[in-house]
Amino acid sequence: MNNWGQLFRKLRKERHLTLQQVADDVNSVSFISKFEKGDSQITFNRLMHLLGKINFSVEEFLYANGRHANKAIDSTFMSYRPIYLTADFMTPIVTFMHNLNISDDDYRADKARIQKDFDVKVNALEKNGPSDWHHYIAILYEIQEVIFEADIRPDAARQSAQLFERIRLMARPIVTYLYNIENWSAFEILLFSISHIAMPVETVHRLEKIAIKRTSEDQTFPMMPQIRFSLLFSLFSTYINFRQLPWAKETLDQIEALLKHAEDAGVAIMLRFYRGWYDYINSNGQTGDDKMQDALSIANILKLSETASEIAKIIPIIKENQKDPSKSMIFIL
Repeated sequence: MNNWGQLFRKLRKERHLTLQQVADDVNSVSFISKFEKGDSQITFNRLMHLLGKINFSVEEFLYANGRHANKAIDSTFMSYRPIYLTADFMTPIVTFMHNLNISDDDYRADKARIQKDFDVKVNALEKNGPSDWHHYIAILYEIQEVIFEADIRPDAARQSAQLFERIRLMARPIVTYLYNIENWSAFEILLFSISHIAMPVETVHRLEKIAIKRTSEDQTFPMMPQIRFSLLFSLFSTYINFRQLPWAKETLDQIEALLKHAEDAGVAIMLRFYRGWYDYINSNGQTGDDKMQDALSIANILKLSETASEIAKIIPIIKENQKDPSKSMIFIL
C-alpha cells in the first residue's frame, strides 16, 4: 500500500486545515481519516478532488510522494517541464490571467457585460466557501474590477493613493493566508505573483523571502524553477515602479543565483533585459538601453518571437516611466 494518506495528512496539517474543513459530499471525515491512516484506498478522481481542498496539484503530490518516501521518481512527466498542472484551481487562474488583458478602452466599451461576467465568476467562486482557493481567486476578481473602474476615471492619477489603499485592504486575506502556509506549492506562488500588486511593497518584500524559503523543498520539481523565475521578475517590476532600487537589484541577484542551477536561455535573456531596465531607471540610461537592446537582438536571433515582442513593447514604457515614475507603471504578472 502506498503512503499517500500519510503525505496528505502532512500537507493538510501544514496548511492548518482540519478534517472537517477538507471533507465534503465526495470525501467524508470518516473516509479521509481512514485514508490518512492507510486503512482505505482512494480513486484518482477522489484524490484530485481532495487535493483541491489543500490547493495542491496531482503532479506536485506525486513528486512529493516520491521524495517523502525516499524513492526515485520514475513518473514520465518528471522527465519534462510540465506546462500545466492537474488541479481544479488551474483553469480559474488561467481564465483570470486572460481577463487581465482587457484594455481600458475595451472596459469602457463593454463595461456592463464585463462587470456582469466578473460578478457571475465571483458568485460562483464564493459559493464554495472561504476555506480554499475559490475565495482567493474571487478576491482577485474583485480587486481587478476596482482597478478597472479607477483606471477609466478622468482623475485616475490623482486618485492613485486612494486606489492602492483600497485594494491593499481587499488583499489582506490573501496576505494572511500566504503567511500561514508552511510549505508553498505552485498555487501559493501563482497567487502571490498575481496578487502582490495589491499589497504594500514592504509586505511584498517580506513575502518574497518567505516564497523562496518555503518552496525550497520543491525546488527540484520540474515546474517550480520557472514559476520562481516568473515570480521574481514580476516582483522586480513592482520594486522598480515604486523606486525600491536596492530590493530590485537584490531580486535580480537572486534570479542570477537560481539561474546557475537551471540552464534556461530564455531566463538568461530576460535577466539581461531586466538588468538593463534597472540601469536605465538608476540614472544610467545609455548602459541600460544598450543591455535592453542586446536582449532584444539575442531574442530575435534565437527566434524567440514572444520574448522579443514583449521586450519591444516594454522598452518605450520604461523610458516614459523613467521620466515620470507616477505614470506608465509596468506590472509584469
